[in-house]
Amino acid sequence: MEPRPWRVIDADLLRFTTTDLHELHVALMHAFEAAAVLAPALNLDQVRAALRSVGWVEPTDEDVLQRALGALCGWGLLEATQDHSARYATPEEFERKNLQWSLTPRGEAAITGLLAALEALRHAVGLQSAVLDAIGDDLAELAALGAQLSAPALDARIHIALAQVERHLEALVASVRQFNGHLQRLLREDGTDDEVFSEVKRRTVGYLEEYVQGVERPQRRLVTAIGRVESLGITTVFDRALSGANLAPVAGGDPAPGWLAERERRWQGLRAWFHPADGAEPLVAGLLGIARTAIIELLRVLERRWDSRRRSASVAQDFRALARLFAAAPGAEEAHRLFAAAFGLWSARHAHLATAEGEARAPTTPWTNGAVADVAPALRSAGSLAQRGRIGAVGDPALVRAARQRDQAAALAEHDAVRAALVTGGAVRLSSFGHLDPARFSELLALLASGLEAPLAADGSRRAMSLDGRVEVVLADPGDGRRARLSTDVGVLTGPDLLVSVGLLDVRGEVPASRAPASAAAGVAEESSGA
Repeated sequence: MEPRPWRVIDADLLRFTTTDLHELHVALMHAFEAAAVLAPALNLDQVRAALRSVGWVEPTDEDVLQRALGALCGWGLLEATQDHSARYATPEEFERKNLQWSLTPRGEAAITGLLAALEALRHAVGLQSAVLDAIGDDLAELAALGAQLSAPALDARIHIALAQVERHLEALVASVRQFNGHLQRLLREDGTDDEVFSEVKRRTVGYLEEYVQGVERPQRRLVTAIGRVESLGITTVFDRALSGANLAPVAGGDPAPGWLAERERRWQGLRAWFHPADGAEPLVAGLLGIARTAIIELLRVLERRWDSRRRSASVAQDFRALARLFAAAPGAEEAHRLFAAAFGLWSARHAHLATAEGEARAPTTPWTNGAVADVAPALRSAGSLAQRGRIGAVGDPALVRAARQRDQAAALAEHDAVRAALVTGGAVRLSSFGHLDPARFSELLALLASGLEAPLAADGSRRAMSLDGRVEVVLADPGDGRRARLSTDVGVLTGPDLLVSVGLLDVRGEVPASRAPASAAAGVAEESSGA
C-alpha cells in the first residue's frame, strides 16, 4: 500500500521556508540544487560563489552563513563532511575551510518540491488534447520495441518510452487539475466588467468544445495501444525497462523492487484513465462530463448576467420596494391607488367599442353616464380581437432523426468500403495501387501522412494507426530508389515507391491473421524472387 503523505513528511522538511532567515535558507538550498549537477559538495567559498550565481546579492556575514548552514544540517537537508582534498596553509585556514556541504536526499526532495510549487504558481492553465496522441505514439513505440528480442540498446529505449508515457500522463493529470480550479474561479467571478466577463466566458465555452472534440477521437486508439503492450506481458516489459534504466547501486538495499512497484502503480493509473481493468468508466469519460457540465454552467452564468443587465432591478427587489411603499402609505385609499398603479388592475373602459345604437362615445365619458357596450368573448379571454386560428401541429422528430441516422449509416458504410478496398493483405509497393477514385485516393493520402509522421522503428519501418484506431498502416523504404506514380481523376501523385501495408483491426484491436502485414524485409524478398 502506498504510504500516506502526511505520515511520510515531517515538519522539518520544509521548515527552512518559515524561519526569520527563510530567504537565505531558500537561496542556499537553490544554490546547492543548481550546483549539484557538476559540484555535489561545496566548501564555504564555493557556497558564496553559488549564492551569487543564483542571484543572492545581499552582503552576508560569515557567522550568519555558518549558522544558516548548521540549521539546514540540523533539519537533515544538508550533510557536512570533511574536505580531504583541500590544502591548508595555516590553522585559521583549516578552521575555516575544512568542511564541505552537500544536499541529502531529504534536501533534494525539499528543494524540488519548493521549485515545483513556484513553477505551478507561474504556470499558465491549459488543456492539450495532443497529449493523448503523444501517449498513443509512445505506447505504440513501446509495443513495437517490446515485440523484439531483448538487447541492452532496445531495453534502454523501452525504459525511455515507458518514462515518456508516464510523463505525458502526469502532464495530462496536472493540466486537468489546474484547469478545473480555473473553471471554478471563473464561475465564481462576479467583479469584472460585463463585456470582459462575457468575452472570457464565450471564449472558454469555445475552448472547452474544441477540447471535448479533440479528446473523444483518440480514446479508442489508446485502449488498443494499452492492449497491445499488455499482450506482450506487462511484467516482462517492466523487467526490460528496469534493465534499460541501469539503476545506480545504493546503500541499504536493492532499489529494483521499489522501482518496479512504482511502475506498476503508474501503469494502473494509466489504465484507470483510459481502460480500467475492472470495466469501470474511465476517468477520461468523467473529464468529458466535467467539460460538458462546465459549458452548461458557463452559459447559465452568462444568461443570468445578461438578464440582470437587461433590467435595472430584480423581481425580488421590486417586491421589496413595493412593500416599503405600502408600509408608508397614509391610508387605505392611497394603498388601493398604489396597488392599482403597481399591478395595472384598473377598470376596463373599452372606449373604442361602439354602443348598441352605433354611436361612438368620448373616452372621458364617466361610466355612470355611459351606455352599455357588448364585449366579445375573445377580448375578455385573450385581451385581443385578432383571429389567432389553430396552432400548427409540431412535427414528429422521429422521421428526421431516422433520415439522419440512415444518412450517417450510409456514409459510414461507404467509408468502411473505401478502407476495405485499400487493405493490402501484406507489404506491397505503393505503385501497385495504380489508378484510384478520389475517395480512395484521399483516404490513402491520410494513411500515408499518419505513417510518415510515425517514429522510425528498429527494423526501419514506420507504424501508425488512423485517428479512430481501426486501420493500421506500416511503411518501409526498400532503398532501391524506385518512384511510384498514382493517378486519380484530379491529378497525378509521384513519390518514393515505398512498401505499404494496410490492415483493418477487429474490435479487440488485433490485426486479423488473414490481413496481417508482412515485414518490410519479407516484402522485398518476395518481390525480388518474383522478379
